[in-house]
Amino acid sequence: MKNKRIIPITLINLMIIIPIMVVIAILNNNIINDLTNRDIQNVTRLTQNNIYADITREFIEPVNASIVMAQNTFAFDWMNEDTLETEERMAEYLTALQEALGYDSVFWIPHETLSYYHPGGTDAKVDLEDEYAFWYTDRIDAEDDYAVIVNTEQLDDYALTAYIDANIEDADGNFIGVAGVGKRIVHLQDILNRYTVNQEVTAYLVDSEGMILIHDNPELIKFSTFYELENIKKASDYLEKNDGLPVEKQVGDEFMITQYIPMLDWYLVVKKSESNIASSVNENNIKNFVAFSVGVIAIMIATSMTISRYKKQIISLSNTDQLTDMPNRRIFENALKEVIKNKEKLDYSLALFDLDNLKNINDEYGHDKGDFALKRVTRKLQKYVTENDLVARVGGDEFGVLIADEIEKAKSLLEDFIEDVNNDPDLSAIHATVSIGLTDLRKDDNESSIYKRADQTLYVSKTSGKKHLQVSKR
Repeated sequence: MKNKRIIPITLINLMIIIPIMVVIAILNNNIINDLTNRDIQNVTRLTQNNIYADITREFIEPVNASIVMAQNTFAFDWMNEDTLETEERMAEYLTALQEALGYDSVFWIPHETLSYYHPGGTDAKVDLEDEYAFWYTDRIDAEDDYAVIVNTEQLDDYALTAYIDANIEDADGNFIGVAGVGKRIVHLQDILNRYTVNQEVTAYLVDSEGMILIHDNPELIKFSTFYELENIKKASDYLEKNDGLPVEKQVGDEFMITQYIPMLDWYLVVKKSESNIASSVNENNIKNFVAFSVGVIAIMIATSMTISRYKKQIISLSNTDQLTDMPNRRIFENALKEVIKNKEKLDYSLALFDLDNLKNINDEYGHDKGDFALKRVTRKLQKYVTENDLVARVGGDEFGVLIADEIEKAKSLLEDFIEDVNNDPDLSAIHATVSIGLTDLRKDDNESSIYKRADQTLYVSKTSGKKHLQVSKR
């Protein structure tokens, strides 16, 4: 009799527990699927952002080099003289540039003569009637300052050659030629591979017509298109310029992001599949509820760790002054905000300093000397500050210094810095000195008040003889 009672009780318990387990399994399955999809989307977005930043960084340096070449006015007076002396001068100039920059080619083409100058001299002229001279003729009436042309015919183990053509203009803004560089771009496939392996995403590059240019499968390169590969009929829904912003789409069980790269007139495609993860989770749910529960915990922990790890990897590009390699004004202002926010806990001093007579140095000795002076004084200051301090270039000849210490110690190190500058024979030769205004962080300060006080103190320093430190009065 006792055994007969146990059986129905067990059945009742099972009838209660099984539906509850099924409901819990379904709810957990939905939660996990939702978390998994979000994780996939977040990882895909972060991966796409990092790839886009890495690709852009690959081209920034040669673009800047071409623009600087085109703005170098020293050759304007004789560039249109098609003589042996001009050829020798141009060859010497371009050879020095090539050796300094390390690029595969550098070139300069005056529009008046159309002579193609390179480090070896000149052995050809640009034929404006030649259809292959589009790279030059397109620049004649172009509104932008430069163009990036990637020679995809020179693919060699996924390496490309990028040519940056910058307009040379006279003082009135008239087109007078083209200057530029050619750089072997060997890292694009490596960049994509690094993320495809680590993040299990598919990433590739296509041109404006959808032709595949960079892919881990070499058989697809220049033989297949984005539309064929993804089985998409209406490509305009995916390859949109969208002001350079990413376009996100759900394509079946894949989350896809495309983004236009204006510098190259290409598109970056990044996608990640959801099917494998979803099927694996479903199988675990059917086999074992305990395994399913463990899987939930594991996925939640993995998701949290993944998001946390990639948040730390998101960095802001273009936050550094290119000449001095110092943080720029944006970084300085953000740091000042944090200091003001925590002023009750922190003991900080703020200094602003100018490189005196920068305009006179540029006019009398040349801009290269002015650049030299800016870099030399910032390197000197680095010797006196600590890793807790911040030195940033906040203007043309003005720098901001946040010093994590009381004003007396800040004054001492800045006086040592001024003495170092004043005793530098190279700086003295071009009359380069610094004027500094120093103030302390006060309880009632905000960003504007402390900066204004330091600026006013700097003004006093500059109007009372320059090349010394002025401390604000209480």
